[in-house]
Amino acid sequence: MSFKKVSLMLIVVIMSMFNIHNVYANARFADVPTSHGASEEINYLVNLGVIKGYTENGKTIFKPNAPVTRGQVAKMVVEATGSKPLVVQKSSFSDVQVGTELSGYVERAIELGYFSAYSPGKFGPNVPLTRDEMSKVLVSAFKLDAEEYGKLTVPFTDIKPTHAYYKYIAAIYYSGITKGDTTGTKYNATEIVKRSQFASFIARAKDEKYRLDLPVKGVTIPNATDAIGQVRATTDNLNVRSSASSANASNILGKINTGTTLHLYEVSANGWLKVAYEGRYAYISKDYAQLVAIDGQALSTVSKEVKAVGEVNLYKTRDVNSQTMGKFTGEATIKVYGTTGNWYLTEQNGIPGYVRISQTTDIIVEPPTDNNDNSGEGEPNNGGEEETPPVVTPNPDPEPETPPTPVEPPTLNTKTIGSATVDGLHIRQSASGSSASLGRINRGTLVEVHSISGNWANVTHNGVTGYVHKTYLRLINQTGSKIAGRIIVIDPGHGGKDPGTTHGKTIQEKEITLKVSNLVKAKLEASGAIVKMTRTGDTYPSLQDRVDFAKNNYGEVFVSIHVNSASSSAKGTETYYSVTSNDNEKEDFALATAVNTQIVKQANMNNRGVKRVDYYVVKGLIMPAILVELGFVSNAEDRNKLTSDKYAEIFAQAIYDGIVEYYSK
Repeated sequence: MSFKKVSLMLIVVIMSMFNIHNVYANARFADVPTSHGASEEINYLVNLGVIKGYTENGKTIFKPNAPVTRGQVAKMVVEATGSKPLVVQKSSFSDVQVGTELSGYVERAIELGYFSAYSPGKFGPNVPLTRDEMSKVLVSAFKLDAEEYGKLTVPFTDIKPTHAYYKYIAAIYYSGITKGDTTGTKYNATEIVKRSQFASFIARAKDEKYRLDLPVKGVTIPNATDAIGQVRATTDNLNVRSSASSANASNILGKINTGTTLHLYEVSANGWLKVAYEGRYAYISKDYAQLVAIDGQALSTVSKEVKAVGEVNLYKTRDVNSQTMGKFTGEATIKVYGTTGNWYLTEQNGIPGYVRISQTTDIIVEPPTDNNDNSGEGEPNNGGEEETPPVVTPNPDPEPETPPTPVEPPTLNTKTIGSATVDGLHIRQSASGSSASLGRINRGTLVEVHSISGNWANVTHNGVTGYVHKTYLRLINQTGSKIAGRIIVIDPGHGGKDPGTTHGKTIQEKEITLKVSNLVKAKLEASGAIVKMTRTGDTYPSLQDRVDFAKNNYGEVFVSIHVNSASSSAKGTETYYSVTSNDNEKEDFALATAVNTQIVKQANMNNRGVKRVDYYVVKGLIMPAILVELGFVSNAEDRNKLTSDKYAEIFAQAIYDGIVEYYSK
């Protein structure tokens, strides 16, 4: 045999080896075309050695529509989590033979807590896996936080909070592993899982690349903390409906009896109350319910009426730092349903809440003045005829007065001044919301700031020295850096187990937001600001954790940084502030506008504008708070900027400049 022939044969053999490897790396089953919805996930798991197919009639097939069994799942999750089969001398189950491949995987899955016995002494290796069992297996194997997610509501009408697998189903829903059925409204817990479906589920659990879009951003699913109050049924068999209509019975979800209390989310003008019922929004008739404050105090009968003095906030709880549910302005009449300490229990437009007694005055009813000298009989003094109204000659317009000489504003001698951000702001005798009021100031009034301790500023206005809650002051430095000493909270969105929006395998929102946030922090600190970060690494503070962090660190402004994802054509920057009525709404808007404008200008981004949306982290704060969406990772142009070191610096500089601009006005 010639050298050329030998060389040619070696080349053919080597090429064949490469082809074999390539075919394995891109395995295709005869019954799983590339167009199959789970094709990519199936091949991903094949390449990891997690699953194998069947050989029938010379073809390799996967049987995607066949039920996946408990035994098959035990092997898959053990392999997918990097564990090894457990060798035992005696099987734990009468239906699993010791020494077999299956035995090792089943024993390990049981030891790790992925499974429970199917029945006493039996594992049920050939029993098809149901969707409820699947949720527990994935949560246990991939260590998803079922306890945390179990506190949230899910959109599935067939899964109540009392369901045995509720927390596991909630965990895989909020982790982007399932969205339920095709409508997204049912989970179908007892439905059998197909092999192709489980391949998708396990791929999503193992690799974030395959996960569905996370169901919440900020907040879109109602929970108890979003409630504006409570309602209590005043009759038995009160229908709870899926929509605000009693036209027919098709929308009845259930019935409640007298005394049943539900969280209230909205009061409709047409007589319906939007409530939470068995994990979903629902509606009941206002005519058969009693309003109850969020702390459980019922609004039964009106004990008296008072008048608002200036602008009076309606608070969710008896705390000036709680959510503002509305405002009474001018001399609006306020109905009092109860009194607790320094607070009146009342309501506005059906929304229960509390007002400070010190911001109201009692209504004094003057006795009628009797101008009739002989009216003791009650007879008209003109014999019953209508009295002719007197002719009133209008006085001529007075001569215009010489306008007074404008009074020069007082000189403010302190290094820092405060500009009131609300009307009717009390100056207190001491650093307490319950201390005596020394007077009030309105929005835009400037005060001298002598010192700040926690949430209270020691100030002087028109010779009166006292304390003002700094949440209602925009603190302005008269010399030096505009932000020196300002406590600014920066919130890098998402983190830890929550990657945020993603693109491909390498681009994750949580990494972009942390990078930009760190740059913003450095710039702010270089100018003397005190910067607090809700996270400094790849950790997962909950939304409430972020809100609490800002409050506990006495934050003065809050900036949450995010990136967006939608269709490939959507692009640009948008900035949000809370739609819920709050004292500092104008400050929110000013801060949002300044930051959004700077980003659009400096990074040359499409301007999607400043918008009012109740994202959890901005809704939960009274201090000026905004949420910035830098751009869209789903858009090529934006994505190139979001992943660029150069633009990370530009985004950070723009946010910094926006904050400085806010404090410069």
